[in-house]
Amino acid sequence: MPFDFKWKEEYSMHVQEIDQQHKKMIGMISDLFDSINKKDTKEKLGGILDELIKYAGYHFATEEKYFVLFNYENTEEHINEHHKFTAKVLDLQKKYLNHEIEISFELIDFLEDWLLYHLLESDKKYIKCFTEHGLK
Repeated sequence: MPFDFKWKEEYSMHVQEIDQQHKKMIGMISDLFDSINKKDTKEKLGGILDELIKYAGYHFATEEKYFVLFNYENTEEHINEHHKFTAKVLDLQKKYLNHEIEISFELIDFLEDWLLYHLLESDKKYIKCFTEHGLK
């Protein structure tokens, strides 16, 4: 079954740097789903999790840099969401490394839900602040 989670204009923050990072994360979710479909998940999941954790940290640092620079009013709330995301993915990675559960579908469900909520709800809140400060 093909995975049809593609970039849509409605996901755009109208900030090129942020949009490129979001596109990369969507690509990681697609790669995970592809590995599930090919039944090579066990071989690739550990690497995908490592990459996702590192890239999410990089992406969150980018957003948080602008929150501080622009004195964004929802900084604390947004950073808390970043912490929750990181904690959940680290927990799933731990379960995977300890062979506690098969997490591929749990992970993809979490990533799809979180990314869509985060993009369409939380991140949309900072668009005005970022663009008013000249980010494009």
